[in-house]
Amino acid sequence: MSNSKHRKRRKRSAGSSKTSKVPQAPLLFSKFGKKPQDLVAAGYNKDHKFSISTCSATGAELTSSAVKRGRLSTASVAAQYKYNDATINVIVDSKSPISTTLTLSRNFLPSLNTSASLKLPKYDSSTLQAQYFRKYAALATSFSLHHTPTIQLSASVGTSSLAFGIQTKYEIASRQFREIDAGFSMTKPNYDASITMGNKGGFLRASYIHYFDHKKKVAAAAVISHRFSKKENALTVGGSWTMDNITTVKASVDDRGKIMMLLQYRIKSKSCLEIASELDTKSLNKIPGIGLAFSLVL
Repeated sequence: MSNSKHRKRRKRSAGSSKTSKVPQAPLLFSKFGKKPQDLVAAGYNKDHKFSISTCSATGAELTSSAVKRGRLSTASVAAQYKYNDATINVIVDSKSPISTTLTLSRNFLPSLNTSASLKLPKYDSSTLQAQYFRKYAALATSFSLHHTPTIQLSASVGTSSLAFGIQTKYEIASRQFREIDAGFSMTKPNYDASITMGNKGGFLRASYIHYFDHKKKVAAAAVISHRFSKKENALTVGGSWTMDNITTVKASVDDRGKIMMLLQYRIKSKSCLEIASELDTKSLNKIPGIGLAFSLVL
């Protein structure tokens, strides 16, 4: 009993020491402003989608889905198999040839995450990625296997509360930097704010999300952007409410008068029903768009 208690105590202390380093690592630049952007823009889909998935104990998963976008309808069957660090995805679509993706992920060091994604037959969409986290610093790089390959680099310094970051995309063929983005992010338990500048200083975006309770069940967000070349502003505000463990509602409205709403109802642990709607207040004579998505996991 004493040995088992000692082992449990040692595991507990090791886990606490590992997690104590996590709060010191800053966010990656790709995460700056992601939470408010997801609240006001993600999930409001007007498509009609139905999917059924089955999983096996060996790591194989089969998903059949049907999607209707306007007057176009497509059907697909996707198979996924996971074995250790490798994942194989095969998709057969009614509108395109068979597509295969092989993904290899490995952590060579506790702070280094690497992955390679090979796609066939469109191999030019394949990528190599690496993420490196250290105390007060985070680095990420991505290399595309396109016929005009590009390297995307991003770095951020700071802590989990305040981080400054920069991102650039370098085109090897032309030997030019196509994009240079920079910004900062401030994260607290009850809010998340960020300001980023992209397109070599031609685009500015400010994002903010506020949580009204410690469980983050009620939230409000705002995203405002400005394009200096066109002297255009865009504003989108929204809110979400997690009513219980199975029901979530959220809505957003932008400065053009477009209102979007989404209802998410979790039937089982992985099965979900989503109903989305879109209303243009400047064209009330049009029928509001309604989207329906149902995913069932057997």
